[in-house]
Parts: sequence; structure tokens; C-alpha cells
Amino acid sequence: MINNNPLQQALDLCRSEIEAVNRCIVENLQSDIIMIPTIGQYIINSGGKRLRPLICLLVAKLFGYRGDRHIPLATVIEFIHTASLLHDDVVDASHQRRGAPSANGVWGNQASVLVGDYLFSRSFQMMVTGGDITMLKLMSDVTNALAEGEVLQLSRTFHLDMTEAECLEVIERKTAVLFKAAAEVGASCADQSPEIVAQLAEYGMCLGVAFQLMDDALDYTSDAVTAGKPVGHDLEEGKITLPLIVAMKSDEALRQRVRDIADHGGYRNEEDRDWIRQRVDRRQGAETTILRASEYADRAAQAIGNSGDIEIRKLLIQLAEFAATRPY
Repeated sequence: MINNNPLQQALDLCRSEIEAVNRCIVENLQSDIIMIPTIGQYIINSGGKRLRPLICLLVAKLFGYRGDRHIPLATVIEFIHTASLLHDDVVDASHQRRGAPSANGVWGNQASVLVGDYLFSRSFQMMVTGGDITMLKLMSDVTNALAEGEVLQLSRTFHLDMTEAECLEVIERKTAVLFKAAAEVGASCADQSPEIVAQLAEYGMCLGVAFQLMDDALDYTSDAVTAGKPVGHDLEEGKITLPLIVAMKSDEALRQRVRDIADHGGYRNEEDRDWIRQRVDRRQGAETTILRASEYADRAAQAIGNSGDIEIRKLLIQLAEFAATRPY
């Protein structure tokens, strides 16, 4: 039977490389401090899509790359992503991740932060061992951008006057930059020209923005079982995302309710959460956000250009569309 899910198609196409990445993950989580591999493997094996390393592998395959240089780099991308999740859940006080208890919910905040630190430092050990100064610079820039994105988001907690441009700036710095790096690494490993590397980097950035915008929309439209994490949670954490920005533009009562929630430091009760979600739906906040995600998916498709294997190029385009239409 033909699988029409582009994510599953990509995983099937890159199965041997994904298995190599998984082996590389296990090898590089070894430590005589037992908590490190325990927590690291817990979150890495907790049902993630592996989308970021997959993009790296798929872009390399787009250009017919047959070496193995991209395997440890794809692993580094997954380690950096995992480290950021560990830190995010502590900052956001989240105790559920992908339908299961988050690492900090099981082992506590201190252990999660410190294992996240280990994954960051292990990533740089791996890159130094590889001896590729270009990749080292790229990934060091990425981790710096991720940290800046986190601080930027924190500085805009309950920022009721958040604009769409400011919202997109947070998304680009905090989320999309790692998708950008994944595509850039794949093209660089395949020895593509600077122009083509830049095209694929733009593809990754736009894909990442589409992915996060869809996440933001799902927080207002999905349920916890489907989403695999708490929903209606962004505002509780003080995150003013695009669905809410759009809805507040034409709804002063909504703006006042959000202001009251901000003054309280979070939802006062479940009625607050339900009222906000219903109001955002009425003002088409999530619908507008999904439309914007589709626009970024279109930009990703246009950025790829005409180089490489045509079937893999089509699959990359379908992955961008999936990022902007997925139900979870």
C-alpha cells in the first residue's frame, strides 16, 4: 500500500540513514553518570518526529550524497533540539511532552537543565572531533540564536502589544533557525555551491516558520490527546502568539480578558482557558495563522529551486505542505 503521508515517505526513504543517526545518538549518550543516558534516551525516544535530522538527511540525498559525514551532524542537530526541549519545559513549567510526562516532570528541573547542558556540550565535542570549522561555526551560530530566541520570548511575556513582525522574529530565532541549519548542513555535506546552499537554507527557514505557526494554531484548536501535550497552554505561559494577536485586533473584550490573565500571572480557572479559546476561534485567529503557515510553506517550495533529484524535491515540497496542515 502506498503511504501518502510525506513524513512517513521521507522516513522510509531515509530509513538506513535514520538508523545510523539512532546508533550515533546511543553511542554519544554514553556516560558513567547514569542519569545522563537515562534522561537523554527518555526524551529522544519519546515519540518525536525526527523532522530536523530528517531534513538534513533528505537534502543530502536530494543531491545524491553517498558519504556519511551528515550522520554525526544530523545527530548534533537532534541533540541541540533535545537540549532546547529540556530547557523549554523547565522555563515553561511544562510537565507533559508528546503525551507522556516531560523529563522535568519525572526527574525534576535541576536534572533536566543539567542534562540539557550536557547535550549542548556533547554536540560541540562531536563537531570538534569532526574538524569541520565551517560546520562548527554554523552550529555555534545556531545555538546562540536559539538562546537569543528564548530570552527574546521571555522578555515578551504577556506583551499584549506584540505585533505579527515581533511574533515572527521569535519564531525565526527560537525554532526556524534549527530547520534552516538542518537543510544548510545537508546541502553543504553534498558539496553544493554557496548559492544552492543559501536556497536550501531559505527552504529550511520557511519550513520551520510554517511548522511553528501550525503549532501555535493547534494550541487553540486541538485537544491534548491529539496534540500530545497540554493545549491552551501558550497564554498561560505568557506567550502571545499569532492566533491571539489576530483575534485581539478586533476584540476589545478579549484584550481586556487577556490583560486580566496577565495581571493574575496565568489563567484563574478553566473558564478563562475555554473562553479565550472560543473567542480566538470566533475571531478566526487560528484560521488566519494556518493561512500564514501555508504562505510560508509556499515560500519554502519556491526556495528549493530546480536542482537535485526531482522526486526528492517533490517530497521536500510535500513536507513543507505537511508542516502547515498537520493535525498534530
